[in-house]
This record gives sequence, C-alpha cells and structure tokens, in this order.
Amino acid sequence: MDEKIMERLKKLLALSKSPNPHEAALALEKAQRFMAENGLCQDDIDLLDIGETLADSVLSSASAPPEYMGWLLTVITMAMGCKALYARKKVAFVGVSARCEIAAYMYDVLARQLRKQRRDFIRALDKRTLPKNRTAKADAFCEGWVMGVQSRVEAMKISAHEKALIEKFKQKTYTSDEEIKLRQSKKVRGQSDAANKGWKAGREAQLDRGVAGPRAQRGMQGLVIIDELC
Repeated sequence: MDEKIMERLKKLLALSKSPNPHEAALALEKAQRFMAENGLCQDDIDLLDIGETLADSVLSSASAPPEYMGWLLTVITMAMGCKALYARKKVAFVGVSARCEIAAYMYDVLARQLRKQRRDFIRALDKRTLPKNRTAKADAFCEGWVMGVQSRVEAMKISAHEKALIEKFKQKTYTSDEEIKLRQSKKVRGQSDAANKGWKAGREAQLDRGVAGPRAQRGMQGLVIIDELC
C-alpha cells in the first residue's frame, strides 16, 4: 500500500474512534469511501500495524554468516514476536511496528556486545593456538554466549492471525524467500570450556529494552528468511 494512502487511512480510522459520536460517524463514512476509492479491503486495515525496521548492525562481513548470528536473531524474534529477514548483509525485522523497533534496537546492542567479547576472547587465548583453532574456539564461545542470552529471555506468544498478517506483509513487500546458508563452527579440543565461558558472559549481557529513536522504515528487495516464528 502507498505510504501516503496508508497514513491517510490511519488518520481517518483514528478519528472514527472519537468520543464525539458525530465526528466518529463522519470519519468512518470518509474512511469507507476512501477505501472504496482506493480499492482497499479489511486485510489492508489489518496490515496497518504491521511494518519493518532495518537494524543498523550488519549480520556479518563474511559471505556465509556464522551460525551463532542466526541463533541471536532467533532469540530476539522469539522474544519480540516478529520475523527477521536478511539481504546485503543487513537485517530487517518484520511484524507489529512498535515491537520491530525494539527488536532492531536489541539486535544492535547485543551484536555489538557479542563482537567485542569475541575479540576479547581471541586475544586472551594462548598465543600458540593455531588460527583455525582460534576461530573454532571463538565460535564455541559465541554459541555459548547466545545460549546465555536466551536463558534470560522469555518467548512472546503471538496469535495465528498475527503470524498470518506478518507472512502476508512479507509476501507483498519482498521478492525472495530463499534460505541463507550459515557457516557452522568446527569441532576442536577445548570447545566445551569455551562455550561455558561464553554462556556465563551471555548471562551478563545488557538487555536494555528501551525504545530506540525513529528509524527509517524502508523496504528492501531480495530479502531471505533467517528464522521461523515460534
């Protein structure tokens, strides 16, 4: 739906809830006429609260993002009852607009913390550790970190109707639903110890749910699904 048309319809529907009966009736009449003129239906009204928010932080600079970043998105989308989509190394959250704002904010905050703690973990490793083992242990640390965060987050239950609206919005807005390939971590000695350290660090992650400032609500073509709704 065109943004100007959407905003106009939102205003008319808001006025139709006025405590003034005459004003409410007039606004409802205008809203119905406006919908008829623009070929809108009840589904279009239902979709008014569904939107998208683009996160500031990239998913990964690598062509195949690490699996733990996909896990992090899953934790956040389950907590906020939305869906995460991906393209050009950027992440968009789709669902009820207010919750998507918070989801994008949470992702930006947590992704920065995770990347910093990954770097710190690698620096603390024995200098004799081979590069490939450094990466594997750091991956295990990050996986544990995300699990630590998950242990502090409660999943949000959303209705089947809301899930259907999110799916409808996605189909209308995005042209691709390809699944992205995530890089899995390699097995290495000391992996469990690294994961345990990550879990403890993740338990201490800052999960401030303060509402972020205004974000650009812009569509992106060719996005791919990262996770499924709970």
